Amino acid sequence: MLENSAESYTADILIVDDTLANLQLLTSILKEEGYKVRPASSGAMALQAIAKKLPDLILLDIKMPDMNGYEVCEELKRHARTQDVPIIFISALSDIADKVKAFNVGGVDYINKPFQFEEVKARVITHLKLRAYQTDMAQKVAEGIEKINGLSQEIIDTQRELIFTMGEICETRSHETGQHVKRVAEYSYLLAKLNGCEDAELIRQATPMHDIGKVAISDDILHKTGKLTLEEWDVMKTHTTIGFRMLSISHRPLLRMAALVALEHHEKWDGSGYPKGLAGEEISLAGRITALADVFDALGAVRCYKSAWELPRILDYFREQRGKHFDPVLLDLFFDHLDDFLVIREKFVD
Repeated sequence: MLENSAESYTADILIVDDTLANLQLLTSILKEEGYKVRPASSGAMALQAIAKKLPDLILLDIKMPDMNGYEVCEELKRHARTQDVPIIFISALSDIADKVKAFNVGGVDYINKPFQFEEVKARVITHLKLRAYQTDMAQKVAEGIEKINGLSQEIIDTQRELIFTMGEICETRSHETGQHVKRVAEYSYLLAKLNGCEDAELIRQATPMHDIGKVAISDDILHKTGKLTLEEWDVMKTHTTIGFRMLSISHRPLLRMAALVALEHHEKWDGSGYPKGLAGEEISLAGRITALADVFDALGAVRCYKSAWELPRILDYFREQRGKHFDPVLLDLFFDHLDDFLVIREKFVD
């Protein structure tokens, strides 16, 4: 920061006055203090000088031909590049209304002519120090914001990695592959984008946790090769509410989305799903998207209770389930862009 008139940094001061004697006098005073001084005898010349190099401070007369000091100040305050340069008005106008107007257009100080040398020096050093302090603080704030943003991004990235890893662990425990998690995430992201969903990326990051509640389901039920009994099926269905409870304790958008997906990915468009029997758009868009993505991948994979379905059989089933299991609009988007989904299927093959 600026400690005095000439230490560590030579301040650049622009003096604007149409009276040559005033220009010469102010220039002489401030150069003696070690400042770099640039004189301008009109408003137009001042704007040209500022366009070439931004000064640290401007001493500005008011009564000038063509463009007065108020107009020069207003013009500078209209533009982001120049609006923060401090402007001290130096004028023979002593009426209170003139001073008020000077401050209203953006001036930081007002010195009456004829001015005292020591007053000019004191006002200049004060505003240069204030300017340096403000610049230093703005830089520190910017650096602080950058650090905060970096930490926030690190937290988000950690959340993503944690969610994906937990999703893979859950799928491995239920004898499903980590590729299933990746495919469902990519299917969901593609479908969300095709539907114009602003949360497409959030959905992609959240879907790996859709079955996290299965960590609380016993192996006897989770790995049973035969058909589940009604009692066992009721237990299996609780993985949706368990997953929701596990994830909904956080207020972070990613985990809240993951909680919603965990809860609703087994709901069906016609209301016959679980756990709440929601129907149509009562089911969140994320839930409807994940339901389609999860079923598409699950049918094509080997499970302890079934063999993998061939693609034609899956597509026939999907057509049959339009408006029943699946949102008709989303299903139409799926078929319209089937090749894109198949590319994902091949990319993340088991």
